[in-house]
Amino acid sequence: MLLPIPPVPLDPAWYDAIRVRTSKRNFDCRAVSPEDAAALDSFIERFRPIPQVRIELVQNRGDDLFTGYVGSYGKIRGSRTAAVFVAPEGEEVAAGYVGEAFVLEAQRLGLGTCWVAGSYDRKRAASITALAPGERIASLTPVGYAVERAPADERLMRKVVRADARKPLSELAPGAGSDAWPLWATEAAEAARWAPTGGNGQPQRLRFEDGALVVGSTTRKYWTAPIDLGIVMLHAELGALHAGVRGEWEPAEAPDTARLVPKG
Repeated sequence: MLLPIPPVPLDPAWYDAIRVRTSKRNFDCRAVSPEDAAALDSFIERFRPIPQVRIELVQNRGDDLFTGYVGSYGKIRGSRTAAVFVAPEGEEVAAGYVGEAFVLEAQRLGLGTCWVAGSYDRKRAASITALAPGERIASLTPVGYAVERAPADERLMRKVVRADARKPLSELAPGAGSDAWPLWATEAAEAARWAPTGGNGQPQRLRFEDGALVVGSTTRKYWTAPIDLGIVMLHAELGALHAGVRGEWEPAEAPDTARLVPKG
């Protein structure tokens, strides 16, 4: 299920953040400054395109929330702040859309983040987050000042999962760049190509159909794919906006996720 996503103003600076932002797992142990914390709180308060999806900023928790995978593999170190993305059960796509806006805003402020959907302590996360009936934690991220040079194990991990690699646009969006696609749709697909995805799985498949950009996915979905597709949607909308087209999301029939329709 995908909640309606009404048209909301997006910061054009988020488009610039897409290509420079990378996942950060090692931080310098500093608390987020009062100025940056206030800016994040302001963002959380004003960016509520989907009222049912919300973000809780948790200060002074340390990195005890984040467990890593095996031993130190994937471990978050030196973080003292976390953002928790909360959504109704089954609304992971919407959580990805809203959460990625937070991630790009953090990048704009010079803060590091890392999408974490599995390797965290669920009991501790639930204990610091007031969940209403029907809500669940979709994902969370550390927030802070990343160390300038990541440790050797993180650099190795990024190589193993090929974190900086992306499938070619011809595979993710066949036909993009051809005369059959308007420029805005190609720009949107290229921005979506750089969306962070779990394990760099890149589940998104996009096509231009009946004047709209359709966000679909591969048939081999992994469990975080719905979150990833929400991230893809925000990237696509930012790419269209960068090309001068304001798009609005319309629901699509399964197995598709949504359609981005130009409105101006």
